[in-house]
Amino acid sequence: MYRIVLIDDEPLILAGIASLICWEEHDCSIVGKATNGHDAINLIMETQPDIVITDIRMPVMNGLELIEACQEKHCEFAFIVLTNLEDFQLAKQAVHLGAVDYLVKLDLQPQMLVQALGRAKEHCSRIESHHNMELYTLLLKDTQSMQERNYFSRLLLSPSDKEYPGLPLDPDVSARYQNAYLILLQMKPEQIHFGHAESYDYPFISNQLLDIVSGIGGRYFSHHTILMPHKDTVLLVVCPKPESDNDKSLTEFCTKVNVALSTYFALTALFGISQKKAETTLLPDAFSEAQSALSHCYYESSLRIAFYKNQNSRLRQPEHREFNINFLKRSMSAAVLENKSQNLKEIFSELSELFTQYKPDKTQAVSACINIYSYLHDLLQNENLEDNTIPYSMDIAEQLSQLGSLDDILQWLNSFCDKICTLLAERKEKRSDKFVYMAKRYIHEHYNEKLTLSDIADYLNISPGYLSTSFSNCMSRTVSDYIAEVKIQHAKELIDSGQFLIYEIANQLGFENAYYFSKVFKKVTGMSPKNYECRQKLDQN
Repeated sequence: MYRIVLIDDEPLILAGIASLICWEEHDCSIVGKATNGHDAINLIMETQPDIVITDIRMPVMNGLELIEACQEKHCEFAFIVLTNLEDFQLAKQAVHLGAVDYLVKLDLQPQMLVQALGRAKEHCSRIESHHNMELYTLLLKDTQSMQERNYFSRLLLSPSDKEYPGLPLDPDVSARYQNAYLILLQMKPEQIHFGHAESYDYPFISNQLLDIVSGIGGRYFSHHTILMPHKDTVLLVVCPKPESDNDKSLTEFCTKVNVALSTYFALTALFGISQKKAETTLLPDAFSEAQSALSHCYYESSLRIAFYKNQNSRLRQPEHREFNINFLKRSMSAAVLENKSQNLKEIFSELSELFTQYKPDKTQAVSACINIYSYLHDLLQNENLEDNTIPYSMDIAEQLSQLGSLDDILQWLNSFCDKICTLLAERKEKRSDKFVYMAKRYIHEHYNEKLTLSDIADYLNISPGYLSTSFSNCMSRTVSDYIAEVKIQHAKELIDSGQFLIYEIANQLGFENAYYFSKVFKKVTGMSPKNYECRQKLDQN
């Protein structure tokens, strides 16, 4: 009989859980209840339960602190945590601390509690086996499913074994897995957006995910083994039931899995299915076939389940061609620096058309996206924007690698474009002021040169028209007028020094000739340089 302690600060919840099932029918007995973590510690040390079911949010000491406190006291039992939907991150932390399962209070049903108790009992059994050498030895003996997982893992996922003449045939496994198929399942989030702070937490859901896939597999296959070669990828070795239509069973299985992924995890998946293999020794070839079938889904956005057929009937992939989008960078840079969101959208639209027309393979497409992302990120960082910039900490390459189709990559590009356009809208005024400041600084640093609007715009990497408009709006004068004012101010200083003739000052300040210098001087000051010089001498006398 498994000894149970219940902990929750709401008496109604305690009473509800206690009455939810007939505990004795599941070989369990409630030996104590507590309403906060502090009281629970004393109760646990007194009753030494096998399983503790505790709320996460409680006064005095919450559920996470309770788990840590018990671990510090070297208590060994199974934790099941109770949570609300808004406490999902806390539930995640609890699982990382060693909780065997979590239950959402509002959705709690008898079957869910029974399943969680089953996992807790398995945890208790493992603890007991570690304390008993005889049970520990028995635990090391492969069960049928463990035997199959070990064999297929070595056969399909261990490169080192391929260096030998061949993996020794396992007669038992081979007998069970005649006429088997391989299904390669790649998952991705249903909604594709740029800028998620972290990638989808596949390890956190892996146990529940595999349980669901295994449960669905039991309905369609006489035998199946599940491996997880990557955190977002599942590999299945399956034998459809003898009386079934194999293609129909495989399709229905994949469809059911996709429905479950969407319902429970907001995920979707693409499926690549190999041809049937009479012997397990042929399954490495089936693995390559499943990978090839899965790659077809990349080019066909509507294709979710792809069967590998013979060479002549396979979907034809586009020929490998060079895919270079660098020629768009200059116009992209101008659109960003000038805050022209509409121009940027048109450039990204052109980029999407190139993807659609040339159909680059996944490696090329991901590389192009990273190229564009890095270029725009560096461009914006060089502008020294302080907040709301595109994040660099996120792993863009990993996020892109999880996308299953070319259509997914195009969605990511559109989302990225929207992010940049939003940023430009938020920064428009501030960036305009900044360009004006940079233009003024450049004029003051190069006043002794021949300066034009185009020269300054080229230096700032923006169009002359954008600079002219921004400068006029901010300074209430044109760029040319401001250049003239700065030059003439320095001209006055040179005249006042009495060391230079008028034509020498004109040359020093980058004027074409003394006549043009005099014309500009009079426009700014209302008098000629000669008259200014005479007036200054009179004032000094």
